[in-house]
Amino acid sequence: MKKLSIINKFLFLLNSISLFLLVLSYLSKFINPNAFLPISFTGLLYPILYLINILFLIYWLVGLKRQVWPNIIILLFGISNVSSFIGLNSKKQNEEKSNLKILSYNVRLFNKYNWLDEDKVYNKISNFIDKESADIVCIQEFFVKDTIPSLNYKYYHLGNQNMKSKSHMAIYSKYNQINKETVTIKGKKMNNICIFSDIVVKEDTLRVYNLHLASNWFNSSDYSFIYRPKKSEIKKGLLGISERMRVSFKKRANEASIIRKHIDSSPYPVILCGDFNDTPMSYSYNKIKGELSDAFCLSGKGTGNSYVKIPTLRIDYIMHDKHINSINFKTHNLILSDHYAISCEITNP
Repeated sequence: MKKLSIINKFLFLLNSISLFLLVLSYLSKFINPNAFLPISFTGLLYPILYLINILFLIYWLVGLKRQVWPNIIILLFGISNVSSFIGLNSKKQNEEKSNLKILSYNVRLFNKYNWLDEDKVYNKISNFIDKESADIVCIQEFFVKDTIPSLNYKYYHLGNQNMKSKSHMAIYSKYNQINKETVTIKGKKMNNICIFSDIVVKEDTLRVYNLHLASNWFNSSDYSFIYRPKKSEIKKGLLGISERMRVSFKKRANEASIIRKHIDSSPYPVILCGDFNDTPMSYSYNKIKGELSDAFCLSGKGTGNSYVKIPTLRIDYIMHDKHINSINFKTHNLILSDHYAISCEITNP
């Protein structure tokens, strides 16, 4: 650094810090937040850190400085993660008669508490599901008052909690569900976290998981701070958000470990849908994914953002066994919840 100006020395110091944080974000997928919580926050910052270091790389490259090399090495080391955030699948996807369409949607209790200034949300979501005509539909934060709606599907599995006022999970299908159960979380059958159905499709049986990992429970003041941070409220805002995330990171890690163990015991090929409330650089995502394929990474385009309130944030997923192929991943830009619906088509290779 002897030949660097004072300004460049300062910039390289900042660059070194951002590279160090970027390396930590790479590791966040593998380290349980219950063992070392701070690293989970660096995983959230991965896209920003990656972009910052690309800018540093360009700066050093233009100036023909040797400081470009640490950026090249570390950026290349983590480039495989980019496909989890940006879909670059330009290949034309052929329609196949054997395709099975999967739809996943967090419906936010069908706007039970009028979060959206929208009338007849249940009817509009129901019409959307009917129009999409998916073979299997996984719904998170499902809510019913009395009679369980059929949604024009012959078969369904609804998490059977005692209190109907609580949120449920639901799996609807055009094919027979021969076994319908709830994944036990720490001895409790919590139907708003993970359920599964064994579904007979023609001559094959698939195990379909529908899950909803612990929410961050951000309130209106948290979102207000995220969108319009005020200097006088920075400390309070950051502390409030970090505390909620501290608790939820640990809960999701525990849930993910239990669900992963259950997936490993499946006697059938697995399809998994759900709202993880976590990014692809999180421990919970990596733990549950294991050897499964992420449908977005195979055929998604763009950022794949699935959360309405925070652009580019992808926290909803469709995954499946590696020997199953998936095509035509799509994010449906219909705002009837705080999540977008996602879908794809699967077929055996």
